[in-house]
Amino acid sequence: MLMRKPWYVSISDCLLCALESRFGELRRLGINDVRSFSDLGRVVMDLSPLGRATVFIESFNRLTRYLGMADPHGDEKSMLEKAAGELISRLGLGDDVINYVKLAASANSVDIPMRGYDFSIDDFVRNILEEPTWLGTNPEDLRSRLSHAGSIAYLVDNAGEFQFDLLLIRRLSSMGARVVVYARSRPYEVDVTYDYVTNFARDFEVRALPGNYSAFWYDDVVMELVNYDLIISKGGLDNLESFMERKPKLNNVIFLFRAKCPLIAKLFGVDRNKPVVSMGLNNSYID
Repeated sequence: MLMRKPWYVSISDCLLCALESRFGELRRLGINDVRSFSDLGRVVMDLSPLGRATVFIESFNRLTRYLGMADPHGDEKSMLEKAAGELISRLGLGDDVINYVKLAASANSVDIPMRGYDFSIDDFVRNILEEPTWLGTNPEDLRSRLSHAGSIAYLVDNAGEFQFDLLLIRRLSSMGARVVVYARSRPYEVDVTYDYVTNFARDFEVRALPGNYSAFWYDDVVMELVNYDLIISKGGLDNLESFMERKPKLNNVIFLFRAKCPLIAKLFGVDRNKPVVSMGLNNSYID
């Protein structure tokens, strides 16, 4: 794979975020051995010249090997999916596809704790219908694009919010679009995986990514994504940032995310933790 110049939104903040995220995982798993923290910290620093995505993904992979657990967040993901299912039963969205888009963006609350953000199930429930900020598109324009799209790639993200993604995916399928969901073949943090998503694939297709990086990381996958009318990308802290790091030549991507990272919020000019619907990612964000 072609090596590119290492990229960070902010080197010091992103590295501190990686350390805090991984240390937080050790702490929640009840590990108090100082050597575990120092060894994992050394891994993050050794990976740092390779860029943001590699630091986060490979430090997680090292953590799982150290713990001997392929999916250390398995129980947490089950809890999140159950909570989301119970919440969905109380929502009425009607037929307008934009209601489903806004819900998918707002549901991007789910994540492991990180620098400047701690997930709360109470906040998740309370803010699930929060109105998003629209960047580079608007409800009328997006409604038209989605109505005329013959093929849509959907890049999924975290457990819990996946139940809301399913609502949008099935609504798009009912509108006549061929929807293909791309999911990681191996676990990463609380993200859903291919094996899990296939359990729900009654009216859409599912493709497994080569590993546990974002779809935007793999050149072969990006070449495949070019062929879709639209790409819906969930999440700001991997899919969006991997897009910004790799700069794939794709101009048909709709990003649905919460600006959980204070740096991303500042970059996009929105309030921290604000849900965002964005299209036509501007070069000013990624140069």
